[in-house]
Amino acid sequence: MIYFNMINLSTNKQLGVTLANTNRALAVVLKEATPKEMETILKDKDLKSVINSMLKGSIQNSESDKALLNLAKNNPTLKDLGNVSNTVKELLNVLKSEKNPLPIESALKKFLVDIKELSEPLLKQKLENSGVFLESRLKNAQNPQVELKNILISLKKSIEKSEIPSVKLLAQNIKEMLATPTLKEASNSALLQAPKNEKAVLALLAKDVENIVSKLSEQLKSADIITTKGFEKQLSKADPLFSKETAALIPKLSHFSAVQKLSADESVKEILSQDLKAVLLKAGEEMAKSPHPNQAEILKHVDKLLLQIDYFQMLSHLSNSSSLYLPFSWDSLEEGSINIKKDKNSVFYCDIDLKLKEYGELKLKLALYEENQINIHIYSDSSEFKEIVKESIASLRSALIESQITPREIRIFDTPKKSPISSYETPPQEIDMGFEVKV
Repeated sequence: MIYFNMINLSTNKQLGVTLANTNRALAVVLKEATPKEMETILKDKDLKSVINSMLKGSIQNSESDKALLNLAKNNPTLKDLGNVSNTVKELLNVLKSEKNPLPIESALKKFLVDIKELSEPLLKQKLENSGVFLESRLKNAQNPQVELKNILISLKKSIEKSEIPSVKLLAQNIKEMLATPTLKEASNSALLQAPKNEKAVLALLAKDVENIVSKLSEQLKSADIITTKGFEKQLSKADPLFSKETAALIPKLSHFSAVQKLSADESVKEILSQDLKAVLLKAGEEMAKSPHPNQAEILKHVDKLLLQIDYFQMLSHLSNSSSLYLPFSWDSLEEGSINIKKDKNSVFYCDIDLKLKEYGELKLKLALYEENQINIHIYSDSSEFKEIVKESIASLRSALIESQITPREIRIFDTPKKSPISSYETPPQEIDMGFEVKV
């Protein structure tokens, strides 16, 4: 039995998904659409305005949006793309024959983890770096200088009322740091246009941060008795220096005592070095200019992978959800995808669609509400698989409760001819079939 923890992905109106200007899946759909289908998509609008509205994230769930989503889901080229993990394996097989390993080989090996070695933090990391969120992650990347500025503002407020003279002086030093152009003008909007010649300035800033952390730490170690103006007085533990707020801020501040942690483009570099789509785009550009003997074969697989990722991006955008492939290796799996959606009442819905080599199609529909209450509906036509599930219900329930999630309903169904009815779309009283466990 496979158990998925609910994964906390940052969400916004588009659940962190931004459609790229060069989305290849969109190009395939538009290219292969019939005149009648194009008429439905456009609905008195020109093609440019339809694409512009998509790229600006203004999906309104209109008829044209639904029509485009339906075309994407049923497009023969996109439907026959297959499993992303298998495409990664195919590319790795081509790369393994190389005498001199290419950089992309190492990146793909790190990305494709066996399901047996998968943990919740690792799965979350793989989903975030799947390429589906690349553009939105770049758009929302945080400038570390902004984070430092916010920490310093909080720390100044926390210690400026201290009765310790040296701590009061530190509060004044922090005020002066915040007035420097580097921190005063720091913003996330200018992240991608950050100046390249800022190393000297950041080195001084890192030194100042290190100095503040060092002096605060010294005060915390040796501040039981303070000598002030020639006499000793007992230090009150009520002083702001000893507050929980100050204690929590010091390690956060310490993180920025290294120059590389303050560089505005480090966040972008980190995203580009780990995100699968970014790695593939870079590899494709380099391979296109290379006289490599296997150039055509490698580019074919790279292009296919990019098209697969773009497909999930487009599905996510048009359905106002996060539609993702399963980013791991599992020999028993032919195909698999996850769709995560959040409604205005903060209820999370998760559809997991799998095609297993031994048991055929398996669909799981989950609804998480009231933060830790979950409904699970399982759809399968395999009697053998359903028996395995029934035998594993107790283990599944225990695993959920151990993770502070209460399973309110677990039910098993035959797969209907039409798309399965989600537990979160139909009132429970309307469902009169299946094996049910209530806690």
